[in-house]
Amino acid sequence: MTKLIFTALAPNTQWDDVWLALRLICAPWRWRRGEAVAALEAQFRAWLPAQHAYACVSGRSGLYAILKALALPPETEVLLQAYTCVAVPDPILWAGAKPVYVDCEVETFNMLPEDLERKITPRARVVIVQHTFGLPANLDALLTIARKHGLFVIEDCAHALGATYHGQRVGTFGDAAFFSFGRDKVISSVFGGLVVTSDNVVAQRIKNTQQGWKYPSGWWTFQQLLHPLITAKAKFLWRVFGLGKLILAIAKICHLTSKAVYGLEKSGGKPSFIEKRLPNALAQLTLHQFKKLEKFNAHRRKIADVYNTQLLKNPHLISPLSRGRTRGSYDGHIYLRYTMLTPKATQILAAAKQQNIFLGDWYRTPIAPEGVDYGAVGYTLGSCPVAEKLARESVNLPTDIHIGEQEVNRIVVFLTHFG
Repeated sequence: MTKLIFTALAPNTQWDDVWLALRLICAPWRWRRGEAVAALEAQFRAWLPAQHAYACVSGRSGLYAILKALALPPETEVLLQAYTCVAVPDPILWAGAKPVYVDCEVETFNMLPEDLERKITPRARVVIVQHTFGLPANLDALLTIARKHGLFVIEDCAHALGATYHGQRVGTFGDAAFFSFGRDKVISSVFGGLVVTSDNVVAQRIKNTQQGWKYPSGWWTFQQLLHPLITAKAKFLWRVFGLGKLILAIAKICHLTSKAVYGLEKSGGKPSFIEKRLPNALAQLTLHQFKKLEKFNAHRRKIADVYNTQLLKNPHLISPLSRGRTRGSYDGHIYLRYTMLTPKATQILAAAKQQNIFLGDWYRTPIAPEGVDYGAVGYTLGSCPVAEKLARESVNLPTDIHIGEQEVNRIVVFLTHFG
């Protein structure tokens, strides 16, 4: 029986992570307070490096803390790219500012410098530079524009933990940066994130803001600890009389797991967990995964090399290295997912599922996930045409630790025959 291939659904979780989560479930006195948060912050400061690092309950919680620390006047404009998740514009709205969307480079899925320059007005104060799928943005050009206009630069490193630009780790170029340890990110603790800055004033304000935050409820923490167990069991039983799907459905109905994006966020609402501290238990999961970071990213690059070799031969598919960029442009890429373009994206995703190949759909809309109220988050259809085209034509191929060359070959054969 051929192996099921998943691009999402807890792609980083291994059995040692499941075992750790189970041990933590059995030790509720370790859920909230402990030494793991301080250890995570210290390790991150030394590794990146950064002068200040603060753990947070999610990447968007970290972005919100940064924006709050800036004390932006009402209606201040914050520039961000389209082809992103609603988790980025939402914190801008929560901070009382206005999101302004910038179009993308078709080659990189990242912010287009020329469009950034066009959309800066006297009300602009901040730019968020996203490193999509682990590929660093064009920082030379974007930072030059930002400095010219006096913009505060926040790096969105949610996809890019360990990625480098000119040999330097992303997250060290801007005035501040945030990382995510969400369920499908580079390393995963289901929920979790971290902010860094070398600006002493901003750092103190972030620290002051977080001191007023309490821990999430025990039930919320329990939901996150259950997630690795439930997803692992569901994947294991996926084809046993449909038990895998049933397990996920029951977990959802009974609220045994939480959603990656809450429903109210699609219209700019703020979930209660945003202004909360990272629980000790989730910090422990993060520290455990952090030890695997280099192994995970080396594996992703290895798998991407196989895709590069195979897909460049296929005239029906447009893979990253066939879009006019040299291999050297991608030296710092960690390939959180290997994203290709095809006008048949919708058909490919559906057909692959019939072959037990569950390909990724980041991002199928310019502001993901589907169902986002564009008016509520300030996006106007047609304002970022490249980003909208990328969203229609993107298909993510898996690169995670569970994908080997055999799985890659199955995917390549499927895509070749489909084309």
